[in-house]
Amino acid sequence: MLSGDHSVPLCDNCEKAITPLGNPRCQRCGIELISEKKTCLRCRTADYKFDSNVSLFAYSGVPKRLLAALKFKGRRRLAPFFAERVAAALRAGGLHGTVVVPAPPRRGRRAPDAVELVARALERSRGLIVRRLLQRAGDVQQKSLDYEQRRDNLRGKIRLTPDAMKQALPPEVLLLDDVFTTGATLDACARALREAGCTAVKAITLVIEE
Repeated sequence: MLSGDHSVPLCDNCEKAITPLGNPRCQRCGIELISEKKTCLRCRTADYKFDSNVSLFAYSGVPKRLLAALKFKGRRRLAPFFAERVAAALRAGGLHGTVVVPAPPRRGRRAPDAVELVARALERSRGLIVRRLLQRAGDVQQKSLDYEQRRDNLRGKIRLTPDAMKQALPPEVLLLDDVFTTGATLDACARALREAGCTAVKAITLVIEE
């Protein structure tokens, strides 16, 4: 899958196997729609505090393997691959000038995590403004939980950093996370930012579980 000769180390077969999510998509969470119109069934009942999410890929096939290699195998050179596609999605959506806020990692995770590596690549070579405004308290495990359980599990766990509390926050921000599963993490991040004065909170995620 990986080649050591390129700045973004993907072989031709992997490049050809990667396909972006198709349309139409849910206007709220960004998942592909099959029979619904505009909004998926989940988003009709979930009380999300983020305005919308755009995901680059479905969480399957080559994108899933690439993200796993970045997160768990130390393949840091894959961060620019995802950063390039994040930047392209922001340009396409007219959001390239929006301040990017990475979702904070769980405490105890290896540092830096995948989201932070992509954020660094966005700063370094894509010219985007990244502000690390959020932190996560405690070691919150989310696996095997549904949306309501995840939301309750995260209640009060994601908050502004001490430095962010002393600063004026931008009115519009763009959350960056790796995997959209139920939307609970983005929701908790958006709640913290809105309580601090942000009026528009959108999100972009690398992959979304279908």
